[in-house]
Amino acid sequence: MQPRKSSYTRALPQPIEVPEMLRRYPFPLFVRGGSNLAYRFFNGLLTRTACPRSVGRREKSEVVFWPILNTAVAWTSLCLATTVVAQQPYKHAVKIGELAQALVQPGVVQGVSIGVVDHDRTWTHSYGTLAESVPTTPNENTIYEIGSISKVFTGVLLAHAVGEGEVTLGTSIGEIETSLLHSNPTLASGIQLRHLSTHASGLPRMPDNWKPANTHQPYEDYDRELMMQYLATAKPTSEPGKPSGYSNFAVGLLGELLATKAGTTYESLLKQRIVDPLAMTSTSVRVSAENRPRVAPPHQASGAADHEWAFDAFAGAGAIHGTTSDMLRFIDAHLHPLESPAQQPLARAIELAWQQHLPAADGGFAMGLGWHIARDGETRWHNGQTGGYHSMMLISRRLECGVIVLSNSASAEIDALGESIIQLLAGAKVEPTKIPDVQLESEGVARLAGDYVLAPGFIMTVTTKAERLFVQLTGQPQLRVYPTSLTEWSYREVAAKLSFELPEQGSATSVTLHQNGRVIKATRQ
Repeated sequence: MQPRKSSYTRALPQPIEVPEMLRRYPFPLFVRGGSNLAYRFFNGLLTRTACPRSVGRREKSEVVFWPILNTAVAWTSLCLATTVVAQQPYKHAVKIGELAQALVQPGVVQGVSIGVVDHDRTWTHSYGTLAESVPTTPNENTIYEIGSISKVFTGVLLAHAVGEGEVTLGTSIGEIETSLLHSNPTLASGIQLRHLSTHASGLPRMPDNWKPANTHQPYEDYDRELMMQYLATAKPTSEPGKPSGYSNFAVGLLGELLATKAGTTYESLLKQRIVDPLAMTSTSVRVSAENRPRVAPPHQASGAADHEWAFDAFAGAGAIHGTTSDMLRFIDAHLHPLESPAQQPLARAIELAWQQHLPAADGGFAMGLGWHIARDGETRWHNGQTGGYHSMMLISRRLECGVIVLSNSASAEIDALGESIIQLLAGAKVEPTKIPDVQLESEGVARLAGDYVLAPGFIMTVTTKAERLFVQLTGQPQLRVYPTSLTEWSYREVAAKLSFELPEQGSATSVTLHQNGRVIKATRQ
């Protein structure tokens, strides 16, 4: 990039050395009028590039800034001043704050960062703290695990590969992993790439050879070899092409196959085809040493400290880390045309992934490539949860708006928060979430804690924090349940209830899970 020529006659200062602490200053993407404003340091100068967002306009303008003094203080002041000037007051800020604080103040979530694209405006704000021991509020550059929102990125990567002519949506998995044509020809020829991205492959949520050595790292040791061993003998539970249930395994497989076809890794493919074209500088599978200080510490739903998750073959299903600032760039690319010629392959991929590729059936959602399509037929969304994080993304082209909510607490209440915000943008009246308030004694609730065996190797771990109860199934995130009495508790995320058998004295002896008409009794271990 070269600074634009100026007719200004006064001699301009020469480019100067930018302090190391500011050389990679993570400017967010701003919007002013009809243009995206992108700031960066380049050859010792701070530059701002304005790219018009309206269709048919491709001209760009560039402005160069110099500090008055070549000092870290002067550079820092210029950076902060640029950021403050670019940010504008937002009409929904107060209401969104009320919605967020309804989760932060009672301790439902530790910290939460929210980003909004609303027509030609972008807005971000964060609430809570990084941890009880780190009383710092997160910000738009705080890094979180986005969990299963990664599946949307994998869907866009599939669409990108289609646009480049590397594959078609109808390419079978056996055409890429040819060994399956010999070991399991029916499966290899019957499951297409589109089926993996739309949860219509007939493959299970998780394979039966998934046996993590470390329950705090459930995906770290599941590699490509284990994936292919499972596929060699697997039988789809339903006919490929028909809705078959949400499958982490299927989308993890898709990520592996796309990387194989491109002759690279999933992480490199993500960087080359989405991250770099959108300048999402903090988005990655593995966090660099440079960015690690910005990672929000993870927390279980109970508030207890948790672990970041590492991924191998399941990377395409949930491995991505990101910030609200970066996710706003991704959202904006879905709402406003990408102008740069270098971005056109990604622009075409976004359009293909956005389209409906599977109709709704049996009360489920229609699907794009990776996207869930809401019942209004218009809004695209996906959420995500890992051991210590929860995320929610929603985009509506009809409303010309999008929302990203990232939290370092594994609480599904984040989904409701995201939904409330986009309803607010649509003009609906929304109110903060009300957490059920049944008064119980903490001593009584503590009698329910323990490990209960649902099936061999499948444990329900029940923990307490004061009068609150939390449940975690083997290999799944911890969820909070809410009481109607001391022995009856309900989930908010799914239609499921728990009934404890509690003697007059001592600990509960068993718990019964009621879900989807099934009744499963688990005895204390």
